[in-house]
Amino acid sequence: MKFPILFFWISLIFLSSLSLSSKDTKQVSSTENRVESILPTTPESGSPWGDSSERLETMPILNLIDEKNSQKRWQDSNKEYSAAIDHFELARKTIEKRKEESKKEIYYEDRYEWQKQIRKENKEKEFQKQLFDLRSQTVGRLVKAMNLLEKIENPKVKESTPYLDLKSGIFREYIKHQEAFKNYLQVIDFAEKYIDLSSKNEAEAEPHRLLALSYEKMEQTAIRSKNQELYYEFKELKKKHLLRFAEIHYGRDSKEYASIEEKVGKDF
Repeated sequence: MKFPILFFWISLIFLSSLSLSSKDTKQVSSTENRVESILPTTPESGSPWGDSSERLETMPILNLIDEKNSQKRWQDSNKEYSAAIDHFELARKTIEKRKEESKKEIYYEDRYEWQKQIRKENKEKEFQKQLFDLRSQTVGRLVKAMNLLEKIENPKVKESTPYLDLKSGIFREYIKHQEAFKNYLQVIDFAEKYIDLSSKNEAEAEPHRLLALSYEKMEQTAIRSKNQELYYEFKELKKKHLLRFAEIHYGRDSKEYASIEEKVGKDF
């Protein structure tokens, strides 16, 4: 089952005051982050989900359509998408460079270790805020790219490879930033949409990894909200995507898949 974002919030806050049994609560609390402990922490090498984001060249799609506006909207969306990627990567590298340079700076007025530690922590907070602001700006551009693409109404264009590739790319970048923000509801919503876009997307391991992790986070949130129904729903969805990730990433005949399948079978 797929939940709209609003349903998530309403369910977590208002639905079902049923408490989980002490056995279930103990089981969850003692095995927090277990998905994180058995899955890779980064995408596969060369994956478009990694640091090297996929860029799309302007593609000739006029032969598929009967209105010039569709191509212009695709191009405008692609331009916004590319600008979001380029600006983020350039600014992120600048922040990282400043961060490395700050480690070499010496402040003679800091005579005590606690003074040095406070300065170090303040510097780290400053860089984290810069990165947060950068991600927020990038998300804004990606949303604009989404909106431009959604204005295309021609059915042939919406079924074309250029359209689906661009929409997939925008969703991918958006999901990356929401995952960095720990906005797990957004990750779930858009990762599910991403998978539904094409069979090619569904056959990628990374969206299933992110969904397994995000559903586990929501499973823990359901525990804290004492929502038994959502707890079991999230748990099953977590296991579903965990198995699918293992199947794609390791292969059904691998030892890794067998190990994960065993854990899922034990209702971990």
